[in-house]
Amino acid sequence: MKTEAKGLGRSVSRSLQDEGRWSRGVLLLAYIVLELITVHSSTVLGNLELQLDEEQPAGTIVGDISAGLPPGVTANLYFISDHEGTGVGSDLDIDESTGIIKTAKVLDHELRDRYNFIAVTMTGVTVEVTITVNDINDHAPTFPRRRATFKIPEMTAVGTRFPLEPAVDGDKGQLTTQGYLIKDGNPGQAFFLETRRGSNQVLYLDLVVNTLLDSETRPSYTLSLEAFDGGSPKRTGQMVLDVTVQDINDNAPVFNQSRYHAIISENLQPGSNILQVFASDVDQGDNGLVLYEINRRQSDPESYFVIDSRTGVITLNKPLDFEMRRVHELVVQARDNATQPEVTNAFVTIHVRDYNDNQPTMTIIFLSEDGSPQISEGAQPGQYVARISVTDPDYGEYANVNVSLEGGDGKFALTTKDNIIYLMCVDQILDREERDTYELRVMATDAGTPPLRAESSFTIQVTDVNDNPPLFDQQQYRQVIPEVVFPGSFVLQVTARDKDQGPNGDITYSLLQDGKAGQDENQAQWFTIDPVTGIITTLSQLDYESQPRPNVTVVATDRGRPSLSSTALVHVVLQDINDNEPVFGTNFYNVSIKENTAAGTCILEVGHCLFSSSQPVDR
Repeated sequence: MKTEAKGLGRSVSRSLQDEGRWSRGVLLLAYIVLELITVHSSTVLGNLELQLDEEQPAGTIVGDISAGLPPGVTANLYFISDHEGTGVGSDLDIDESTGIIKTAKVLDHELRDRYNFIAVTMTGVTVEVTITVNDINDHAPTFPRRRATFKIPEMTAVGTRFPLEPAVDGDKGQLTTQGYLIKDGNPGQAFFLETRRGSNQVLYLDLVVNTLLDSETRPSYTLSLEAFDGGSPKRTGQMVLDVTVQDINDNAPVFNQSRYHAIISENLQPGSNILQVFASDVDQGDNGLVLYEINRRQSDPESYFVIDSRTGVITLNKPLDFEMRRVHELVVQARDNATQPEVTNAFVTIHVRDYNDNQPTMTIIFLSEDGSPQISEGAQPGQYVARISVTDPDYGEYANVNVSLEGGDGKFALTTKDNIIYLMCVDQILDREERDTYELRVMATDAGTPPLRAESSFTIQVTDVNDNPPLFDQQQYRQVIPEVVFPGSFVLQVTARDKDQGPNGDITYSLLQDGKAGQDENQAQWFTIDPVTGIITTLSQLDYESQPRPNVTVVATDRGRPSLSSTALVHVVLQDINDNEPVFGTNFYNVSIKENTAAGTCILEVGHCLFSSSQPVDR
């Protein structure tokens, strides 16, 4: 205590000498007091604990040192122990006469959350003062980046965690980051977040896989993350996380049928195409590239047949002999082009028949852009849908093949010039809105006895064209509103519907701005419409006196190419409000009348009001 008092005396003397405001008598008195402190080291020690919230303006009263004095003790002068680095001298304003403590500047809990000093009275009573700066929620959680990308392989095990960069909050304790949410972009709850509190009080988070991811079903997710603190109200921070689902070779090729059949003649020439197998793989890139080969260990070791590795077309490689072998069984493998390929087998049965005893074969090529069985509803009668080539290894009269078409409700027909190449065409106008698919079957029958037949069934998809305009629920709408509503006020909502699909059926709304359809151009500027919802709101101040019944024309337009549109008329009836005061035509009226003018004679008209003489005028 004695050493502390001496240090205090040196601090006080140095401060007083530097400021030059104290006389030698005061300095002497200070030293006497310090000696009293040294001699009476057992003087009662008072404690005073004060607190205030951070961010308070400079000059805010924190407290009074006298509140920490023992009962019955008073003081009119305090000596303050201010050590360098404590912030007491720079951040606080202490009146040594009254003991009132004020802030000298705005305090920041994150920079300094506590102040300690000792105040000594003239009688040697010491008061230890502690000021706690309370934290307030003046910081929001902030992610290091507003948008980040992340790659996760498909088929990643459920429960796998991926650490993400946490949000940082400048506050402390309960006011710092308390949790995270996935606000949007998480269909099927594919992910969830798990958090853990680090030793540095940072709340770390992991992105956890909650379901098996499939690149073929959904290649990417756009997650909207939100961090929130423990304030009231809470403060939040956002980040967008773009998750790419990386493709792995998790799908094997799939044949369009597990077993293929073909019937060929024994006199078929080498190099002739027999049939085509087809397999698809939903994986991407090389993982989805399908290659074909014949498994020689399990079938056709003599290599009577070869297969094109890219197209899957099986071709005869050697002459056949019906008497030696009537059936050939092939095991065809479809493998993808991945580093560790997936393999699928299909079986091909080739029957070798003697003269005129073979089934005709058909090859159908659909003439759509992607080779799939589809046709636009806008196709005109006569437009080709598919090319059908028919072959029969028989000779003579048995080589004659008749091709027929079943199904389609008469919408399709076959045509040919040489009975070898057939073209399926549209025969009647199509309407997707009436029917969007047709089940068809093509049959090729030879002239043998008994006749042999090949057939193929498929479904034609009718694709949409923009042939239906949007139609409003009403051709005319009516709404009554006061003339004094504020700009942005709701007027009414219009609704239109379009029978088409996709962009052809997507509708946007607008207001006709050219004054057509009985609409005044200035009235159109009074309103606006949401292009998606069709909600009409006021855009500016309305005026009953200018136009009590403004009309606007709403246009509904689809996104087809070219687009189609329709209109509806909206009648708005304004309710008049007493918002205008009477106005004279002029500020001064001058009237001259003759004497002896008869009573009741009109002498002046002001607006619609008449002034008349009530009695004869005497000059």
